[in-house]
Formats: sequence, C-alpha cells, structure tokens
Amino acid sequence: MPVQLTTALRVVGTSLFALAVLGGILAAYVTGYQFIHTEKHYLSFGLYGAILGLHLLIQSLFAFLEHRRMRRAGQALKLPSRRRGSVALCIAAYQEDPDYLRKCLRSAQRISFPDLKVVMVVDGNRQEDAYMLDIFHEVLGGTEQAGFFVWRSNFHEAGEGETEASLREGMDRVRDVVRASTFSCIMQKWGGKREVMYTAFKALGDSVDYIQVCDSDTVLDPACTIEMLRVLEEDPQNGDVVWPGTKGMAVEDDQVQAAQVRATEAWSVHQRHVSREQ
Repeated sequence: MPVQLTTALRVVGTSLFALAVLGGILAAYVTGYQFIHTEKHYLSFGLYGAILGLHLLIQSLFAFLEHRRMRRAGQALKLPSRRRGSVALCIAAYQEDPDYLRKCLRSAQRISFPDLKVVMVVDGNRQEDAYMLDIFHEVLGGTEQAGFFVWRSNFHEAGEGETEASLREGMDRVRDVVRASTFSCIMQKWGGKREVMYTAFKALGDSVDYIQVCDSDTVLDPACTIEMLRVLEEDPQNGDVVWPGTKGMAVEDDQVQAAQVRATEAWSVHQRHVSREQ
C-alpha cells in the first residue's frame, strides 16, 4: 500500500475515533446515565466514567504497542555498512538532583551504539558543583576511557586569575580531553545552557558526524541513538543543523564551521518520526 494512502487512512481513522469519543463523552455527560451508585449518590459509576476509562485504556495500549515496535526496530536495525556515522551524546548539567543524574548517566552507558562518545558539561565550577563530577566518576569513571577537566573559565568569559596564555591552554585542554576520551566531564565557569552546548560543540568540532543532546535529568532508551540515525539518514530532510552561537557573537572557528553536525533531542526526533507516520 502506498505510503501516502496509509498516512491518509491513519489520519481519517484517528479523526473518526476522536469524534466518536467526543460524541460519546458528550452524550454520557448530558444523559447522566449511571451503572451503579450508592443510595445517596456519594459514589457512582456511569457511562461517562466508562467512556473516559476506555479511552485511557486504548491510549495506553497503543502507546505500549508503539514503544515495543520502536524498541524492536532499534534492536534489529543495522545501519548501512557503507557509512556508519559517528555520534557524540552531550549532556548539559546544572545543579542536578543526584539521583536523576545517576539515572541519566547509567542510561547513557546502556545505549546500544558502538563507539558512542559521551560528553557531560557542568555549568558551574564551584565547590558546591563538585558532587556532579563525583557522580560522573562513580558511574562512568575509573577507566582509561574516562577523562575530566575543571576549567576556571568558559569560551566567552575568563575566570578569576586567568591570563590570556592560561585561557588558551584551558581551551586546548578541554578539546583534548573531549576528543581523547570515550566518557568526558568538563566543569566550567557558569554561563548558562547555551554556553554549555557551545563548549561541547566547540570541543568536538568535526570529530563526529552527529551530536545528540539531552539534559541531565533525562533517562535515555537504549535504542535512542540508532533510531535517531535511522530517522536522519533515511530522509535528508529530517534533522536540524545547529551552530552554537551565543551572546550575540558570530562563530568563526574553522573547526566548528567545518563540523557537519545535525543535532537534536532524541525524544524530539522520535516524536517527529511518530507524527510523520500517523
């Protein structure tokens, strides 16, 4: 069956189902029909509640089926052998709840994608932010694949006591740690989320083909990265090109401009893919 016809049938079917549910709810509300109730109607269960419950049950069923289908597709999928894009997952962290951060890093560790690079950038380098680096060591550290750097500055604001030479040395160190490590954590001077993303993108440069981003309270599905690549590579019109300009400054660095990076939140890609199929 042609894809356009399938999509049209899904749209029509979904619209008719929505109208049927709306009509049923309206009719049940107007008639006020009740199946059972107590003597003084303190508690009752009627047609209105039954339709709402059925609607919730059907929604949950289809959500479960879609989730299972996506997981199976991700597990069975093999990217074309002619080209397997390299991917870096960038995690933006700012005063995160410790339990949420642990869950996020553990889910990143479980992602089923070969040679995935994980870069966590902490927006803050004060003593009260150090617990996030400790959690990084707890979950992803302890191996030669892990690296970290506590930076007094960020790419647009020098920290206290920084000289031009030490600032340049810090920039080089950030890049070296990120590129040389499978798992890396950079703590830097507070600058906001855009500054965090700028650091990750700038350090990675053109060393990867794709950048996947998420916040530090996100729990990622093991198949999210390979599913993201499947959606992006099957249709060139999918995805976004993101250049990390910030604070009104033009990005002029050759490495950043040369990076062919399509970045997007894994959930956003998944949602766009599902919406396109419906």
